[in-house]
Amino acid sequence: MERPEAEINSLAPDQLRMKHSIKNCGIGLTLLATACSLLASERLNYTVYFWKIPCAAITMSLGEGSNINERELNFTTKTASVFSFIFEVDNSYTTVYDTQTFQMLRYEKKIKQPNIEQELSLQWDSDLGVYRYEDSHYERPSDTHNLFSFLMRGRATDWEDLDTRWWKLDHEGQLFQGRFLWVDSTEIDMNGESYLSDHYRFDLRKIGDSGTELLEKTDVFTWGIVLDNCVRQIWVGRGGERRILRAEVTVKGITLTVEIEDD
Repeated sequence: MERPEAEINSLAPDQLRMKHSIKNCGIGLTLLATACSLLASERLNYTVYFWKIPCAAITMSLGEGSNINERELNFTTKTASVFSFIFEVDNSYTTVYDTQTFQMLRYEKKIKQPNIEQELSLQWDSDLGVYRYEDSHYERPSDTHNLFSFLMRGRATDWEDLDTRWWKLDHEGQLFQGRFLWVDSTEIDMNGESYLSDHYRFDLRKIGDSGTELLEKTDVFTWGIVLDNCVRQIWVGRGGERRILRAEVTVKGITLTVEIEDD
């Protein structure tokens, strides 16, 4: 019986070219399918709990940006049940980021909560290396994240490449550093199913006098997430979509827990 090498060597040049073309076409289609899966839209729903009582609903939607290497992340939060009568929140945050560097390219938010109704819009100017806000601008390195694009880096990166590294974050004009500290890999029981996840502590620290606060007052999420002595944790599912399955924020003994809902 002829070996495969002998069979290939017996092919005419035209047949070899066709065989290689088919093989390359298959590889190309595989890469294209992978790229399409990465660009596919996604919508994840979460519930925020305070002492196991649902207090808010969060929706995280991911879609294509205007360029092939851009994604748009929309994050909305609304208070639920009795908490709507105590502190009603209806806020939205939109981030367009680079899929390779996770740089924030555009950031917008619309806030409606007690004592604050505001909008903010930031746009990266690559020619000058600055973020533009209304009639002003300020410089930032070209690899600067914001909080939301940094979370997406956490989803897209294996823990070995993520653990302990510091990255720059812009937080409404203030420059911060952020890092993920890998705690362990653990099984999380969600909605009657068990998922293997990477558990991280999520640290944020301000870098000196590194800018000017763009807003005199800001929304409760933007304000609270960077408070001193705030302990932040997230659990990211391993493999597949690498969804954020759970998050916890603890400030002064008060813990808010965020859990993903059923598909």
